[in-house]
Amino acid sequence: MTILDAEYLEDTTFIDYNKPDFWKSENRFLDNEKVIAEEWLLKPQYLSTGINTYDRKSGHFSNDLSNNGRSVIVIGTELQTFRKFEEMLKTYGWQTQDDWEVELKPEWLEYYKENNNTPIIINLK
Repeated sequence: MTILDAEYLEDTTFIDYNKPDFWKSENRFLDNEKVIAEEWLLKPQYLSTGINTYDRKSGHFSNDLSNNGRSVIVIGTELQTFRKFEEMLKTYGWQTQDDWEVELKPEWLEYYKENNNTPIIINLK
């Protein structure tokens, strides 16, 4: 997506993954040149299972919840993965327990290039 494309979208839907950001504790800007792969271990989230139950005594419906803990691989530059995390936190409430760099596989790099050099998320099962 280009900035021109984003003019037709709401302001909240366009994210500039390449907007520079200064990392104060390291006293440097985040790298936006080298493409890396990071694995994010996400904190568990409780999601509705879609099963409603009715309690006759109280007269209330309740939803069952399932625990959704998972890992994902994020492909992009250091700056882009930082911006992607900001987006996922704001939009979906994602939080990470841990993250680490993993070996970048050639097919992941191809997916990244096919996505116009913007970050991608690969779900791990």
